[in-house]
Parts: sequence; C-alpha cells; structure tokens
Amino acid sequence: MCNPRRIRVTATRQLNEAWQREVSRTVELQEQVVGEARVRQPLDSTLGTPALRALESALAADGSGWREVEAGYRYDVEGGYAIYLVEEQALEIVATLEDQVQISAQETRELAGLINTEVAAEGEGGYYDDGWGGWTEELAQQQAQTAAQQQLDQIARSQIEQAQNQAEAQAAADIEAAARIQLQQLATERQAALSNQARQHLDTVGVRCRQAFHRVLARGYRDAILAYARRNGGENIHCSEDNNIIDIEFTLRE
Repeated sequence: MCNPRRIRVTATRQLNEAWQREVSRTVELQEQVVGEARVRQPLDSTLGTPALRALESALAADGSGWREVEAGYRYDVEGGYAIYLVEEQALEIVATLEDQVQISAQETRELAGLINTEVAAEGEGGYYDDGWGGWTEELAQQQAQTAAQQQLDQIARSQIEQAQNQAEAQAAADIEAAARIQLQQLATERQAALSNQARQHLDTVGVRCRQAFHRVLARGYRDAILAYARRNGGENIHCSEDNNIIDIEFTLRE
C-alpha cells in the first residue's frame, strides 16, 4: 500500500433560480395622545420685585404643594396643571385630556424573486497510487466532483433562503411602516379633538389652579410684609390666619 493522495476539484454553477414565498403579518400599534389648551398670565406688571421673590420662596417651601420642574414650579389639579414660569415671571394654566389610540393591520403578500449569479465550491477525494481497497484516482475524482456539487446545492439553497428572508423582512417593515402612518393620522385627528375639548374645560381648570396659586401667593405676600416689618424695626409684630384670611399687625417708629 502506497501513501494516500488527495484530489481537490473546484466546480462552478450559474445559478438562475426563481422563488416565491407568501408572507402574512399582523401589526398592532398603540399610542398615548394628549390634547392641551393653555393660557398664560404675566405677573411682573402686577407684582413688585419683593413680592415675586417672596412668591418664589413660598413655592419652593416644603408643603407648598408645588414641585420644582425645569421651567419653574408646577401644581397638578384634576384635568390639568399650572406652572409658575420663573424666567418669564408668569403663570401658565394648562387643561389636558388624554386618550389612547390603537390600530390593528393584517396583510398578506406574495413575494417572488430571481437569483442570477455564479457560485463556486470545492470538493475533495482520496486515493492510493496502487488503487488499494478500490481507492483509485478515478474514484477520488468522482468523490471530489460529487462533494463539490453537494456544496453547490447547499450554497444555492442558502442563497435562495437568504433572499427570501431579506424580502420577507423588508415586506414586514413596509407593512409596519404603513400601519404607523395610519396610526399617526389617527393620533393627529384624536389629538385635535382632545385639544378642542380641553379648551372647553380650560375655565374650570383655571379656577382650580388659581385657587392653589392664590394660596401660595398669599403666603408670599405674608412673608414679604413680615420681612419688611423686621427689616425696618417693626415692633409688636403679630400674624394670624383664619379661614384663608391673613391678619398682620405691627408698629413702625417714626
């Protein structure tokens, strides 16, 4: 028995395959929609600088009910909220209504394609110089050729499957994109309707917000007046609150 030998064969094939696949997709999307109506009231023309400073201190105080946000201080009520805007020195009242819109879309598409390309693969066979055990060079050549053809078949199947998967993924993305466009149109319509309804509730929300604002504004005035009295040597300073009425008394010497 002589040393074993190896034969390698490279085979090529012009792949010209048509394929078809049916794809079905169901897309369910939802989005939260908020409609708003707002009004802004400047305060710098009606409140002096000391009162505004005292107001902001009262808003920031623990227990005020107002929470600090990026633009200033916010107070939430049923149906909306109020924001005291620090830089603008204004009170903004916002009425809000929320709803959820959703859409369910189902579509079936017939996908088809054509692969036209050249593929190559390599096969290998073994033999002995003396043909020991029937392993001749001719048999090795046949083995290598068969292995190369099997590789070509596998490559062809893989390329067809890859093309089908890519087309299916693109179709699914297109179906979802179309559904998102429909959802956005529905959300825009619903938001417009909610904003119109919110405008009708703006006065009611405004009453609730102004009540909360006037309470903290009163505390701001109280603190500003007491600070003025102390700063100017006030005597017999007395402050009492009863039923939302603040009574402040003090004496200033001439």
